[in-house]
Amino acid sequence: MKRWLGLLVGCWPLMGLTDDDALSQVMRALAAVPAVEAAFREEKTLAVLDAPLVASGVLYYRAPDFLRKRTLHPHPEDYEADGHWLTVETPDAGRRQFDLNGYPQLRPFVEAIRATQAGDRVALERYYQLEFRGTPADWSLRLTPGDADAQRYVAVIVLRGQKGRIDSMETLEPDGDRSLMTITSR
Repeated sequence: MKRWLGLLVGCWPLMGLTDDDALSQVMRALAAVPAVEAAFREEKTLAVLDAPLVASGVLYYRAPDFLRKRTLHPHPEDYEADGHWLTVETPDAGRRQFDLNGYPQLRPFVEAIRATQAGDRVALERYYQLEFRGTPADWSLRLTPGDADAQRYVAVIVLRGQKGRIDSMETLEPDGDRSLMTITSR
């Protein structure tokens, strides 16, 4: 009896944990991470192609609002979001800069991963309806765009992770195309 009582008392905090409480815990854990450097592998499945496109590279994050996606294979590409600026560099098009304030269709894509890693729930809720599942130890966060313009480009984004770490980001587009980015700590 003592053993069961001890187990019950030890689990008591978890029994009353709502999805909102768990999401708040995950957001705090993510916000506590000052910087991330991780490898990624991204697989894009497009209806017009017979086989998925696969790319790999490195992600960098530095609190509160710096995110860089550096694709190394099969072709180099560099996407860097710093504050409200997005810099895109490709071998074909060169280097271009965009003020995210002037491109409302781009900002939700950037904020999906950047605001999540920053633990910035307010920013996420500005662009998405949030649906949290799981526990702080093993979670998923479904982001559904709130803006009709953004819904033309993305149906839903699902981020999965553990505690203060994002493990994957899956993007589903309205036309059925999808991408899955798997993130591995270095």
